[in-house]
Amino acid sequence: MSVAKLLVEELQEVRPLFDRLRSLADDRTFLGKFRDGLEFVEWFKSFISPVLRINYNTGAYWIRSTDIRGVVLWTKQGAWNEWAANSVLAKAVTDYRDYVEPEFIPLLSHQMADEARHFYLRTKILALAGESLAGFKPIEKWVQLFEFPLRCAAERLERPYFQAKFSGAFQTVELTATVQHRGVVENAHLNKALWQGPHAKVAEALVNFSREIEDDEAFHWSIAERAWAKYADTPEIRSEVLRCAVPALELSTVAKIARIAAAEGVHVEI
Repeated sequence: MSVAKLLVEELQEVRPLFDRLRSLADDRTFLGKFRDGLEFVEWFKSFISPVLRINYNTGAYWIRSTDIRGVVLWTKQGAWNEWAANSVLAKAVTDYRDYVEPEFIPLLSHQMADEARHFYLRTKILALAGESLAGFKPIEKWVQLFEFPLRCAAERLERPYFQAKFSGAFQTVELTATVQHRGVVENAHLNKALWQGPHAKVAEALVNFSREIEDDEAFHWSIAERAWAKYADTPEIRSEVLRCAVPALELSTVAKIARIAAAEGVHVEI
């Protein structure tokens, strides 16, 4: 069975979790039980752990079985993702600056610098494989994913709602990326064929990059932790957070599986 098809089966098992989260977004009694925003953050991370496990597996399963062609296709989509992430952040701190909490401007600017560096490193990996982004068209699920955070946050153009909602969507995607890259790093050594022949240097560069980006993505997720810890102090704001975070979590997981399906050259219904 292809990795993508196996992951689709795992995703189906956790679909009820997404439904439960959507229902909790409407449950003000439940959302009022948290002492503060920090407790809400910790609950969210714990509750979605089955989904994070699937995101880990998108890295782990894929790297164990892929070949150089798969690495190239994976990296092309990844490079586009870095460009798209930077575009979203730039728009957030310019077009929506009046709704971004001032203390988060430096953090988002730091993240923009990270995304630019990630783009450069991914294109260097492509160059090692004799490839580039020329003619690349992104997977539609990823286009939808990067369009979502600002669209969702803009439904409430007020402070601090915009910040909480934007972080809820955008940085939740970063959390899923953190565990995916960990899956790549911890399992790459199991794919012996990838480390043999002229493309071994590509595999080495990919793993080194994934190790570095894991740390960066963890910092990016911490931006959401800070925002929620400070502002998710009422059932209303927690509800708004979930309305952005849950669709982003689901779409991010689906997009990762679609990326693997494209790298494998298989069709899956997600």
